[in-house]
Amino acid sequence: MSQILVVDDDVQLCELLEEVLTEEGYDVHSEHCGESALTYMQNNAVDLVLLDVMLPNIDGVQVARRVCQRFATPIMMLTALGDEPSMLEGLQAGADQYLSKPFRVPELLARITVILRRVGLERQRQSINYCQTDLTHQISRLPLTGTESELLEYLVKHHGVVVAKAELQREVLKKELSPFDRNLDMHISNIRRKMVQSGLSKQHIKTVRGRGYSFLESVGVV
Repeated sequence: MSQILVVDDDVQLCELLEEVLTEEGYDVHSEHCGESALTYMQNNAVDLVLLDVMLPNIDGVQVARRVCQRFATPIMMLTALGDEPSMLEGLQAGADQYLSKPFRVPELLARITVILRRVGLERQRQSINYCQTDLTHQISRLPLTGTESELLEYLVKHHGVVVAKAELQREVLKKELSPFDRNLDMHISNIRRKMVQSGLSKQHIKTVRGRGYSFLESVGVV
């Protein structure tokens, strides 16, 4: 469930937004000044800030700057100031989008969906990149022989593709595959064994019967 923080000194508007967004399945919290909003974010996870510009003490533009300095949370500015200079000032302060009051609820919901979808995709890419980097690091530490290392490197280079045994035999072992030659299978078996001993899944190297082997970056739990 996405966490949305509404920052606006209009208590009635906050209550309305809380009701509407809660019905849409969001977890919503409201603060009525910039200082309390920043304090709340310091102690709670927030996926999106709906931020009014005209706030007491410190205005929404200053709050947006401070949010961007401390957090990686997207911001949608809500304001009655719909002129272009005000909009540009908000965007330059770090806001992702700018919505003028009064606004229509369907438009607000659509914009929220767009922002949260983008955030979700960015987090997914970061997670995938982290997993790939971690896997590459673990593979680099495997106690492989020279031939085993070359075989695994070839499979990783062609990850997700089924590499024929004949191709592996020719490109890595430097000889043609013969019907009763089990040398390649022995090397693959040794690589899998060492992967398991190092805490990796042997399923990273998949046997495709009658075709060859394929390296998979993502595997199920063994």
